[in-house]
Amino acid sequence: MSGRTITTLMLALFGLSAATGLASVQVPQTPLDSSTLTKYLDPLPVPSVIEGFGIGKGGRPVSLPKPLTITMSEFAQQVLPSDFAAGPLAGLTTVWGYNNSYPGPTVVARRGVPLQVRYLNNLMNPSLQKLLTVDQTLHWADPLLQMGSFQPYAGPVPTVTHLHGGEVESASDGGPDAWFTPGFGLRGPGWVSPVYNYPNGQEATSMFYHDHTLGATRLNLYAGLAGFYFVTDPANEPRGLPSGKYEIGLAIQDRMFDTNGQLMFPDAGVNPAIHPFWTPEFFGDTIVVNGKVWPRVDVEQRRYRFHVLNGSNARFYNLSLENGATFYQVGTDGGLLDRPVALTSLLVAPGERADIIIDFGGLAVGTKILLKNDANAPFPNGDPVDPNTTAQIVQFNVVSLVGADTTVDPGTLPNLRPFNPIVRLEQGLTPQTPVRRLTLNENMGPNGPIEVLLNNSSWSAPATELPRVGSTEVWEITNMTADSHPIHLHLVQYQILNRQGYDDVAYMGVYNAAFPGGVYIPKAGPPPGGNPDVTPFLSPGLIAPDANELGWKDTIRMNPREVTRVLVRYAPQDAPLFGKKAARPGLNLFPFTPYLPKGSIDPLSGFLTGPGYVWHCHIVDHEDNEMMRPLLIQP
Repeated sequence: MSGRTITTLMLALFGLSAATGLASVQVPQTPLDSSTLTKYLDPLPVPSVIEGFGIGKGGRPVSLPKPLTITMSEFAQQVLPSDFAAGPLAGLTTVWGYNNSYPGPTVVARRGVPLQVRYLNNLMNPSLQKLLTVDQTLHWADPLLQMGSFQPYAGPVPTVTHLHGGEVESASDGGPDAWFTPGFGLRGPGWVSPVYNYPNGQEATSMFYHDHTLGATRLNLYAGLAGFYFVTDPANEPRGLPSGKYEIGLAIQDRMFDTNGQLMFPDAGVNPAIHPFWTPEFFGDTIVVNGKVWPRVDVEQRRYRFHVLNGSNARFYNLSLENGATFYQVGTDGGLLDRPVALTSLLVAPGERADIIIDFGGLAVGTKILLKNDANAPFPNGDPVDPNTTAQIVQFNVVSLVGADTTVDPGTLPNLRPFNPIVRLEQGLTPQTPVRRLTLNENMGPNGPIEVLLNNSSWSAPATELPRVGSTEVWEITNMTADSHPIHLHLVQYQILNRQGYDDVAYMGVYNAAFPGGVYIPKAGPPPGGNPDVTPFLSPGLIAPDANELGWKDTIRMNPREVTRVLVRYAPQDAPLFGKKAARPGLNLFPFTPYLPKGSIDPLSGFLTGPGYVWHCHIVDHEDNEMMRPLLIQP
């Protein structure tokens, strides 16, 4: 983080000297110079597929007879190029993953067919724990009740798996307090059941499942705990899009390695007398796609469909083909767009997904094209990418066409959803639509951020986002920090209304002055009387959403010096706006009851109810240090 910030907080309580050694790494490591690695030597790995449904009588998809079991464990994998053979593991890298795979297997579910999953934590005494230092001064899972300790955590590893983008009951949401240790020996206050129930009632889309442990998500995700989850709906799938082996997931992440080929994660805190091991944002110097450093993708002379996931901790990617060719985006986080969008670059923030089609049909065999990145880190005003490392993602290597390409040119498709167009929430707005005015805040210390906050409130402060089921709200979010933040809401997909610039310096002066004594008070919530009205400080003119943002989103980019207005409806995506079946305040249209207290039996689903939902920044380094808040649905 850099640039203007809200204020600087100096507390005598934290006047300890960094020379105490509390911020030293647990295991000495020498960074590997990533520019020396051989790029595009190895083919892109494609994770194995788990079918999340069975086939019943007449070919009808049915639920599996028993829950899937997905196990988290530690193992060694060839992440670095295959000609790297250094270190005790002869080039292998120790990672964590689901079902002995990093990334985990791709789960393919069918819309309307529920799936149950049993997640098991088999991370017993993992060696990687010493390379990924838990900072116990953060508000975190804390299985051994040592919160506040300046020592690295060395106890049993807590994990919990969240289905990012899933329309699920909160007991199965994988919220941050629902963690558990190996053998379920210790469990968080939000834990309900070892089996999760996924209704799969939402529109077809690409999601991903990943760790969501309170205060340790950045570490567990970095270790490898993530995988794709697709919901398919053949009845509403447009004809002519690439499929089968021509439909590929691309999970893009950045990493750092040491000279032994092991993961490195900086654990020297910027304010070590406050948080000894937490750093505000992690940016690696090595790009990993589907668990392989700088792979190549052999592509035939035809169209391909790529499901792009930004699985990085903090790095944004602005992707383009080095030959400048146009490609098409057909889907977002929450499913298909109404129509394809022609692009020459694609900006994806952490947690975002994009469904794109690239045509290699006119290229000669042997042509090599890089998928490149030019997004600054932090985004948008941070350091530029290194042209030899972080500017390069994968290499497409064109090979001969096998059989005819019978797919359709997306540029000729007038409509991807002729029978089920996206419900446009803006059309249902009225003067009575509630508006929430929220802020993104950054609390600065002597050497950099101490924490990042939503509406100047901590994770543990009383819940303030208490919407009624079935209602629609406008959230007006004023970003008072120097960086863009991808804001993720659990339970629902939502939509962008518009963005608008504002005079951040002038507004910040009024905001700070509104606190008692005229000085900003971190984690105190909004100033007395609420956040000052930003209207007098707004720049002329509204900024329309980008064309490829005009769909359902569960993660939306909030830019600095802008107010971002979004539309949030607490109902299934395809619930109509008008008529007898329309969503309205107080009417629950989910196949479960999202507002019952934890531990009840849900009369709709038959499962135990959970603790509620959350919303947070998906820069997971921020999420781990207070940039997350409860989202509790009301009847």
